[in-house]
Amino acid sequence: MEERKEHYKRTLLDLANRKDLVPGIYNYCDRWCDRCTMTQKCLTYLHEQENKIDEDSQNPDEENKNFWEQIRLAWEVTMEMIEEDADKEGIDLSDVEDFELPEHIETPLEVQARDYGINIHKWMKDHKDLFSDKAEKLVMIDDDESMFKYRDAAEVIQWYSAFIGAKVHRAHLELEQRKNDPNDEYGLYADNLGSAKIAIIAIKRSMDALSVFYSGFSEMEDEILQFLLELSQIKKQMLKTFPGVMEFKRPGFDD
Repeated sequence: MEERKEHYKRTLLDLANRKDLVPGIYNYCDRWCDRCTMTQKCLTYLHEQENKIDEDSQNPDEENKNFWEQIRLAWEVTMEMIEEDADKEGIDLSDVEDFELPEHIETPLEVQARDYGINIHKWMKDHKDLFSDKAEKLVMIDDDESMFKYRDAAEVIQWYSAFIGAKVHRAHLELEQRKNDPNDEYGLYADNLGSAKIAIIAIKRSMDALSVFYSGFSEMEDEILQFLLELSQIKKQMLKTFPGVMEFKRPGFDD
């Protein structure tokens, strides 16, 4: 265990010193590494690959064990590095005053974005048999192009279902306080803008994917239109709440 922790820490520090990586590129991405073209510039991705544990896909218990092991390693190494840096700066962490984070009250927009994720996930699950039947018919007529199109659209919808709500929520954390801080010494408002921008990008991609389903599943047009309406409303309100947000430059992606 100790050897694994040392490897985890050493590879993290080695990657942090590489000049070819883009600092902070992982902060405002969509976490979809399999679809990303910038993985070789990303510390988070490369570090995960360096510390990847071979998993037995047929053994969910082992897979879960490995997942929690990675969480434990991340926590222990992070705390160890914080203590080392504090010691260098002469800071006694045992003497740091307690403080309370301000309570966050969800906005109606955050609730709407979260509910969209819950509802679209349930909708996809409830109609999986219908989607499977559609795929079988496309296979029978050798229409691979359409089959791949619907498959990709389904993957997009599912990937961003919970992601949108999470990023809309993060974009609203301490929003007024950060937006109205004339100093903003640590650039905290940039985190709101970055989170808002990737949320809007995810909304646009989800709307494009739902439009693919709309053109191919006439029996579900009303339901799909409702989801498109909800996403359109969320996007419109996000653009209103964060004026100029699409001009924000995400490291590595918008430079």
